[in-house]
Amino acid sequence: MEWILEFVKDIMNSSMVASNNLFILSTGVALLMYLFIANLMGVPFSIITVEEHPVAWWKSPTADAHVTMTLAIMIIAYTHFIDIRLHGFKHFFISFFKPFKILFPINAIEQLATTLTLGLRLFGNIYAGEVMLALIANTVTHGFFISLLASVPMIIWQAFCIFIGAIQAYIFVTLTMVYIAHRIT
Repeated sequence: MEWILEFVKDIMNSSMVASNNLFILSTGVALLMYLFIANLMGVPFSIITVEEHPVAWWKSPTADAHVTMTLAIMIIAYTHFIDIRLHGFKHFFISFFKPFKILFPINAIEQLATTLTLGLRLFGNIYAGEVMLALIANTVTHGFFISLLASVPMIIWQAFCIFIGAIQAYIFVTLTMVYIAHRIT
């Protein structure tokens, strides 16, 4: 646990000035642990039923766009809350009109694009990994010899999915800290 706290503190130190804020630190630690565990939940259970419409027994929550987009919306709302709390609603509203008033539509679109990219980046990477796991696991239906040949790529791909899950949790937390730092300053 201490390693995780130090890891998130290092992320905060590299992205923001106010790196001693325990409220933001707890957000980063909770996000990192949730995302790391959620990204890995579908890796060991990539078993597919053999039917006309195959069904995965278990998949990662972050392999669903609803979950990742909800997380992204919550993070962006959290950054807006921090901005309003620190600087007031007037500063928050005026920030959409900076540096020029004519840039308001672009600043509004930026908030939408930030939310979309934050959520869809996580979803796309985890979902693609699970699709590959499902395709490799589907070789079990093609006989013993083929499934034996597919066991080595399956183990390698599972290790790769663990690596990707950890990297995606790190990227999501880092971007969260960057977005918070953007709102603090």
